[in-house]
Amino acid sequence: MNAVTEHKDVATTSVRRRVALVTNLLAPYRLPVFERVAAANGIEFCVFFCCGKEPDRAWEVEAGSFAKVFLREKFIKFRGRFIHANPDLWIKLREYQPHIVITTGFNPTHMLAFAYARRFGLPHIAMTDGTLASEATLSPLHRQVRQFVFARTHAFIGASDGSHALYRSYGIADERIFKSHLCANNPAFFAGTPAPKRFDFIFCGRFVAVKNPLFAIDVARGVAQRLGRQVSIIFVGSGEMEAQMRVACEKAASEVAATFTGFAQQDELPDYYGAARVFLFPTLWDPWGVVANEACAAGLPIISSPEAGSAGEIVRHGVNGFVLTLNYKAWVDAATRLLSEADLYAAMSARSRELVQPYTFDHAAKGVVDAIEHCHWRDTRDTPSLPASIVAQAEPPATIRRECNKRVVIIQRRMTHYRIPLFELMRRSLAEAGIDLIVVYGDATAEEQKKNDAGTLHWGIYVPCRYWLGGRICWQNAHAETQAADLVVVTQENRLLFNYVMGMLHRPKKIAFWGHGRNFQARDRNSLSEHFKRRVALTPDWWFAYTRMSESVLIGDVGFPRKRITVLNNSIDTCALRRLLNDITDEQLRETRAALALGDGPVGLAISSLHADKKIDFLIAAAHRIRERVADFQLLIVGDGPLRATVEHAVIEADGWIHWLGARTGQDKARLLKLARIVLNPGMVGLGILDAFVSQRPLVTTAYEFHSPEVAYLEHGVNGLMVADDPETYADAVVALLADESLYRRLQQGCSRSIESISLETMAARFCGGIIQCLGLQDAAQTELLA
Repeated sequence: MNAVTEHKDVATTSVRRRVALVTNLLAPYRLPVFERVAAANGIEFCVFFCCGKEPDRAWEVEAGSFAKVFLREKFIKFRGRFIHANPDLWIKLREYQPHIVITTGFNPTHMLAFAYARRFGLPHIAMTDGTLASEATLSPLHRQVRQFVFARTHAFIGASDGSHALYRSYGIADERIFKSHLCANNPAFFAGTPAPKRFDFIFCGRFVAVKNPLFAIDVARGVAQRLGRQVSIIFVGSGEMEAQMRVACEKAASEVAATFTGFAQQDELPDYYGAARVFLFPTLWDPWGVVANEACAAGLPIISSPEAGSAGEIVRHGVNGFVLTLNYKAWVDAATRLLSEADLYAAMSARSRELVQPYTFDHAAKGVVDAIEHCHWRDTRDTPSLPASIVAQAEPPATIRRECNKRVVIIQRRMTHYRIPLFELMRRSLAEAGIDLIVVYGDATAEEQKKNDAGTLHWGIYVPCRYWLGGRICWQNAHAETQAADLVVVTQENRLLFNYVMGMLHRPKKIAFWGHGRNFQARDRNSLSEHFKRRVALTPDWWFAYTRMSESVLIGDVGFPRKRITVLNNSIDTCALRRLLNDITDEQLRETRAALALGDGPVGLAISSLHADKKIDFLIAAAHRIRERVADFQLLIVGDGPLRATVEHAVIEADGWIHWLGARTGQDKARLLKLARIVLNPGMVGLGILDAFVSQRPLVTTAYEFHSPEVAYLEHGVNGLMVADDPETYADAVVALLADESLYRRLQQGCSRSIESISLETMAARFCGGIIQCLGLQDAAQTELLA
């Protein structure tokens, strides 16, 4: 009998499926998952460990009750990582005779397991904690190895949304990707007895450069200086940097009281976390970071760098903490707020525990079992099933259709957080009409990243962007995603090279543009760039125009046929903001006023990115004029961007009545809107006008030449004011509005009426209706979407 026939097709027998998982070492956060997978019906599960423990790990763990094989330890340390090579794996696999092979990396041992699966024709499953960010610096050779393996892999398991995006970047379809997230022992933290908060901060992890512990010390020191008192921090862990850390703490002893616990075992962690108030996670590279799960389960707000894979998923900016680039001042600001604002701390603490609840060992096991099930031999008599405890906690199956009549691809150069709800609505509506929606997204420019408005669409397909000439040219190769499309929707940007390549070399059946109609911020509308944009605007089969103003440009300036234009009325999710506003109490507003030292006077709120088109200098000059005539007037500026220094200088000069709060979202933003009397935006008006409408806080702007198309929503004297582009005139209008209660109420009513016709739901319905019209679909189910 040859080796291939030894691994006979189990569809002809009634045996359990033998699954071999090859991984590096015993990790306490994975062992409970393996036990649950081994308990699934129809699965015989064995884990092959390259070693019991790596030299820089001091975990003391029980090996677990599942089947396991410890290979002869052979590894080298290279650039701070351990590379395993265990040649005895082949013999051990021959003895076990698996039906499916799972690998968790690309060490030589993992590649040997993959080769074994290829040799005997077995399904291979790739499993990773990695993300796009954590693998951003891989060499071309490493990427080629992954491409080779993934092209011959049957199913994929990822620990996070970032892992899913990583797989999608290699062209892996959603239906082959399964999530088995990393998790902590939540019950151990939930059941802990509340303890006194003896420490302001906690840092938990290995004391190595990539974990950035010295930055945590600097932040603690900065907070101490800001609060005017000594702060305390507990360091849980050990490593090669401990001596440096102790020296740094000794130098800052008058400001920072540091406690070192040494390496902590799993049963000690709940007490350490429970004794602290805020978790600092300034990692320079971390595919996930289970310490974030532990902190959340202990009810701690978290300040994390975006380099952690858990950032944006279990650590959400403005929800249960802050996700900040490693900017010292920003971290000190955030940490100071958490130690100073009791309401903010309590809200974020509660949300941490809420967010971590789905991250359980049972859910993680289900992801592995689902991937195994995906590789089955179609023997329906022997399908693996999970224990009832896992099924009860599992998320409901997706309802989106997988087999659709038409395929529509929308390409986004970058994904913003406010677009995600739109695509979710559209995906569901189009699926009901027999249309499969695929959204491709890439990367922001360095300048755009400063806005901190990025989002992740978990079912979208990531295709990276490459920029040249300071971001003026972008290449995003979405050929693989568009070649079978019935309709491709692209944004109208001159810089997008793929738009031209797609249109000239492999044009899809139909192409649509989505955009403004022209560059509303262009200083010279007769420039070569704008002339080119007008010419290209005639080429698509359909147009999705932002507003009626965009439609007018397309018809009047471009000459595009009206019958092939869908006006979207560009919007964001206003329902969420309305709910937040309704939940805010008068007591909370009083507390916020007190915390910001606003007094009892009227508040003008400016919410915008801090860049030139927002006319920040104009805003500050006008505010000074308003303050001269309204003695207790206060200006709140919310946002971030290149002109941050201008705002910081204005705050210092004003000596207490101009306040800059940085970027604020969610409940924080809602509270500030409700606190304000009016919204001030003398510069470019865009989607921010919807915040004013929802909160019924009239917006005052100017007849600025470079507004975005959303300014079409503003009706002077009805739902806001548009005055001459002059600081003195602008200040006069604001002062008059603050004094005229009748006008103020009339504008509030106008805001309320306007927002009813400009909603995300309406925009999604219009978008879907335009897609159906463009595709020429006319049956009843589809035309219903057009209503």
